[in-house]
Amino acid sequence: MAEVEVCLNLRLGVGCSQVTVPERINAVLGRNITLSCRIEVGSNLTLTQSSWERRLPSRTVTLAYARRVSFVSPSVRDATITLEGVGFDDIGSYTCKVATFPLGNTQASTYVNILVEPKVYVSAGPDALLDGANESLVATCIAEKGRPAAEVFWEAELNGRSERQAQEEADGTTSVNMRYLWSPLSRAQGRILTCVVRHPALQTDFRIPFTLNVHFAPVVSIEGLSESWYVGQENVKFDCGARANPPPRYFTWIRLDGQMPDGVRINNSTFAFGRALERNDSGVYRCEVTNDIGLRSRDVNLWVQGEPSSHHGRPDHPSRLTPGAGTAADQQRAQFSSPTLGTVPDSALGTIVGGAVGGVLFLVLLLILGVACYMRKRRTFRGDYYTKQYLGPSDMQKEAQLDVLQPHELQEVYGDKTSKGSQDLKPKLGSDIIYPEYTERDEWADRGDKQRSLKDADYYANHYNNGQNVHPCGPPVHSNTHNGSPYRPEDSYDNGTESDYVSHLDGSVISRREWYV
Repeated sequence: MAEVEVCLNLRLGVGCSQVTVPERINAVLGRNITLSCRIEVGSNLTLTQSSWERRLPSRTVTLAYARRVSFVSPSVRDATITLEGVGFDDIGSYTCKVATFPLGNTQASTYVNILVEPKVYVSAGPDALLDGANESLVATCIAEKGRPAAEVFWEAELNGRSERQAQEEADGTTSVNMRYLWSPLSRAQGRILTCVVRHPALQTDFRIPFTLNVHFAPVVSIEGLSESWYVGQENVKFDCGARANPPPRYFTWIRLDGQMPDGVRINNSTFAFGRALERNDSGVYRCEVTNDIGLRSRDVNLWVQGEPSSHHGRPDHPSRLTPGAGTAADQQRAQFSSPTLGTVPDSALGTIVGGAVGGVLFLVLLLILGVACYMRKRRTFRGDYYTKQYLGPSDMQKEAQLDVLQPHELQEVYGDKTSKGSQDLKPKLGSDIIYPEYTERDEWADRGDKQRSLKDADYYANHYNNGQNVHPCGPPVHSNTHNGSPYRPEDSYDNGTESDYVSHLDGSVISRREWYV
């Protein structure tokens, strides 16, 4: 508020007058405006006149109280006036003037500003919003011809952006356009955007809602799906639904892997079997939905299994139904063979696998037993089949050792490097005897045939008591007896049955004839 106080010393005391007006008044274009003026006059002063003046660029004029100007409630304390239908010409400074006696004039000034309330509206984008399209102009919030320029913004819960455009008009007003851009998605269909405008001429924020209208092809869903179907099941029905903008126009049911079976009733979006299910009903069925944007589909993989009575009321394997969403490219329909045979139950499959594993294990066991028997048979006689020299029980606990003779070892044992052939080697006296392997069986057999004239008793007596250096686990040392052969001649054996076998300490017997095989 602007207050002006004027005082004067008089004989009867000090006389004062005070005038109070607002510093600034904002008026809305075309509306009425009130210019307030409060007056305080001392008791020793007399109010003679009150008036309003307007200051122009070139002069000051007194307001004429006619048509557009009038006092609200004139009195010695109030000089408030009303100015009707203000326009841009009314912008300027106004003065409230009070005349008192004997003090004179007292005055205070205020400034009148004209506000222009903007025209607010929302305009949709030029093109329809298509699901999955690039960034598009959704809507524009416009605050047209405001004075001063309005504050405009969008309230939205989307990942869009705003662009501001302002334009100065010829009459001194400003138009503001706030554009909202966004990449359309079908999930935002029906959401609300809000345009908010703030302006001094408005008592509160101006809010305009805008509903998103996103066009998209049908999103197809099917009701009535089950985890399993079985032969004899009744009242099987599928309801094809779709969420689309614009709304769906056509619903179509087809079968992809064959002809539509008999007994099927199709009513727009509903597919139903008018009879009990059969195995040949198994197949792939598709619901196609069309609107102005395009065609979409969803498949039903119907797998009819055996009667539930053999499976305690339910099939062993519930159908794993996973409907697949189709697109416009689904028009190329692949051919599928309808399943007519039930799958192998898990229990039967487990029996087959278990039987196979058991058979393999049985064969492995037989192989191990065969190898064990073969090794046992080879190790039953621990003697030397070429010398027929028996190894004692202590030696039977050990595996036969194969000594590989190095050249320097042969020299130490036999001394003569010029000896040829293992059969002619002569050991040194007093040294350990290492017996080579006798691999030429035929040669031994031929020599044995000429020396079979000795008796068993003479052979063993000579073998252990001939005074020569004999290794207990090797063949006898070669001597000149019996023409150099370590075996008895043929006539040294009896022809009787009992004399054809040699008994051993472990209880086994071996035929003498076997020695030369």
